[in-house]
Amino acid sequence: MGKLFVVGVGTGKYEDLTIKAYNTLVESDLVFCDEKMYQLLSTYLDKSKLVSNSYNATRQRCINAVNAAHDKKVSIVGSGDTGIYGIAPIILELSSDTEVEVIPGMTSFLSAASTLGSPLTKDFAVISLSDNFNEKDATRNRVEAVAKNNFAIVFYSPCNSTHDNLIMARDILLQYRDASNAVGIVKNLGSSDQQVIITNIRDLNIDDVDSLTTIIVGRDDTKEKNLKLTTPLY
Repeated sequence: MGKLFVVGVGTGKYEDLTIKAYNTLVESDLVFCDEKMYQLLSTYLDKSKLVSNSYNATRQRCINAVNAAHDKKVSIVGSGDTGIYGIAPIILELSSDTEVEVIPGMTSFLSAASTLGSPLTKDFAVISLSDNFNEKDATRNRVEAVAKNNFAIVFYSPCNSTHDNLIMARDILLQYRDASNAVGIVKNLGSSDQQVIITNIRDLNIDDVDSLTTIIVGRDDTKEKNLKLTTPLY
């Protein structure tokens, strides 16, 4: 009887893996990944066990992993944490007879928050601005709900084919927050091209944001100090 592990690998770099994630991958007979993740995993795992396909062929990759796990110890990896806008629910839907274990990973909002300092010290919300997950009205309602209740906010996928949802979110924030409310932007997280921008809602430059950007909007008590954002605990 096989087993399927759904492994969050953060950025995919060795240093970003948890010990449990690394050990699981090493002990697996096969590791399914996309073509981009293959380039990273192949630097520290046995290439002969890696099975890669197109980045956009997510569902087929999941099907292949489920089928292979009937009689093998198999892992399928996803960036960040697979239970947060990731592949874990797809695997759980597809797996009827196969034992599945989800291994947590370092999701990008935690890494981005650490890079910025400590903007998520207290209550916060994570909202995807991708049109793939929600209708525009649903996205608008979610942003409005957290904006007016002083949550810190993490925005995933702030740039789809356009910046329309980000512009909408900024306009909503300006209705309920002071324009000087702190905002942190992290681009190309964990790469040699990583860029950090500390700004505010009023001065948020849409042109600074691309598909590889994570945005964190602080609370009303989030302050900038020594180029870091800090939300006090008390």
